[in-house]
Amino acid sequence: MIYKILWKKKRSIRYKFFSKSLLTNSLLLLIPIMMIGPYSVVQSTRDNTTAIEKSTYQTLRQLEKTMDLLYSHIDNANIFFSSNPRVTIQLKKAFNEHSLSLDSIKNIENLSLYFQNLIYTDQYIENIYVYYENDNNRIYLPQKGAIQTVTSPDEKGFIQTYEHSGNKDIWMEVHKKQTSYSSNSVDSLMIYQRLYTRSGLKPAGLIAFEYNLTKLDQYFKTMLQYEKQSVYIVDSSRNVIYTNSQSSTPGQELNTLFPELTQEKENHLFDLKNGNVYNKAAYLKSPRTNGLTYFTFTPSSEIYKTTRNLSGTYLLLTFSAIILSFALAFYKTNREYLYINRIIDIFSNPDEAQKYFDQMNGNAANPFEYIMLNIIRLFLDQKYLKIQASERDYRMQTLKMQALQHQINPHFLHNTLNIIYWEAVRLTSSENSCSSMVSNLSSVMRYSLSDPQETVTIREEIGYLKTYLDIMKSRYTDRFNIHYRIDESCTIYSIKKMILQPLVENSIYHGIKEKEGKGTIWTGIRKLKNSILIYILDDGVGITPEKLQDIHNRLGNASGDCADHIGLTNTNLRLTLAYGDKAGLQLKSVYGKYTLVYFLLPLN
Repeated sequence: MIYKILWKKKRSIRYKFFSKSLLTNSLLLLIPIMMIGPYSVVQSTRDNTTAIEKSTYQTLRQLEKTMDLLYSHIDNANIFFSSNPRVTIQLKKAFNEHSLSLDSIKNIENLSLYFQNLIYTDQYIENIYVYYENDNNRIYLPQKGAIQTVTSPDEKGFIQTYEHSGNKDIWMEVHKKQTSYSSNSVDSLMIYQRLYTRSGLKPAGLIAFEYNLTKLDQYFKTMLQYEKQSVYIVDSSRNVIYTNSQSSTPGQELNTLFPELTQEKENHLFDLKNGNVYNKAAYLKSPRTNGLTYFTFTPSSEIYKTTRNLSGTYLLLTFSAIILSFALAFYKTNREYLYINRIIDIFSNPDEAQKYFDQMNGNAANPFEYIMLNIIRLFLDQKYLKIQASERDYRMQTLKMQALQHQINPHFLHNTLNIIYWEAVRLTSSENSCSSMVSNLSSVMRYSLSDPQETVTIREEIGYLKTYLDIMKSRYTDRFNIHYRIDESCTIYSIKKMILQPLVENSIYHGIKEKEGKGTIWTGIRKLKNSILIYILDDGVGITPEKLQDIHNRLGNASGDCADHIGLTNTNLRLTLAYGDKAGLQLKSVYGKYTLVYFLLPLN
């Protein structure tokens, strides 16, 4: 009877202990999670919204800036033609001549330098087309430096574009261009600008800049912050000019792609549902008249991916906390119940009293709750540290990837030329003119790719000049000889890189090239009292007194804007900046006989 009473009492106490322990553990575990979890989700949502708004308009402004830069090239070209009527007259004359005269050819070559500088300095420009109305079916290609009869489908299409341009003055379109090296066509972005007569009332021609859309697409993708984010560039008629979306093509109307798109307030994100996909959309209008509009569409699932993951983690932690509460309550109840059971056993079995008493003395503090609280605290701290470590590793990996994307490898071209060199040697089983020229070009590129403000010895500069002249002699076979009159004691002194090459190049292009027959160039270096004399002498066509006076005036004013002798003006400017006015270039020339260019390099 007494045993049954004690058994019922023990079972009642066990239920009470379990309920109390479960409630205590649940509160201890769930309260921090319930407080931190929702706050983290809400704060993450706000941070993601702020981040997408900031990154979106940064992307839009960068798109607008890039496209405005493309527009600026054609604007500058249009201004160039409109502000230089003489150039326009010369160009029209060349278009309409039955056979191009020598003056027209020379004028075209000089004009080509202006455009070739744009083509070679802008990685996105593929080609430039200039057309004035003529009966000879001609077009001007600055990259080739010539006016030629229209032959290719691209050139014919360019003229047809002008003839069907209507009232548009400037517009752009995506053009599929057939390449000679592949059967597949590549996309090019064409920007057209109509050229007007001097009165500005009647269109007389058309100029177009062709941009490599593949390179532009690669650059635009670096602006995007999210994997599935899409951008659209549309014209004033809401037709798509460019998009990185695989489901859209240029020429489509934007409203047909996004039927629910309405005219929202600019500079504000707005929600847009496209099918079953919810997007955060924004747009930016170009300040140009009839300019472009730039749209971005970012799936909300991409923006709030972190928030969804955090919510899932929060639910998982809550469920885990409940399971853990039951486990801890069960464990703690069993421990405490075992302790109470031992006490009852003591009273039930007095012979074992001493044994249980010794065990109770060892566990008299009963620190289960204290230990449990610390375990929970350590568990949460450990999880937090793991999250921090994971986030830090993710950020470091992101920074490494960004650094790799923006890393520039200046040795790429040099290594490629070396591969071409060895392939040329392999094909002929020996050195040949092609491999020699490639080797020389590789040396020239390696020398010129480093810092142009670097100081080298005169010996190194002469070595580079000889390599460059080997290439020029291969290009202009039997057109000139080169003689060196160099005091070896001067070669240990330093000089700014690439000072001599522009001077020799000037002699070739403006002296020897225009001369009938073979010419000679002398390069001399000798030491004076407090300086080193360096000169370049050629027996080319020379310079007329009027032109020589004009060059002297430009060098004296350090204007650096002489189109015919830009190498002289640039070199003179570098010398005066580095060594003072006394180190400037000096010219002497007798028309039809010789031209001498020299300067003094101070020894101090």
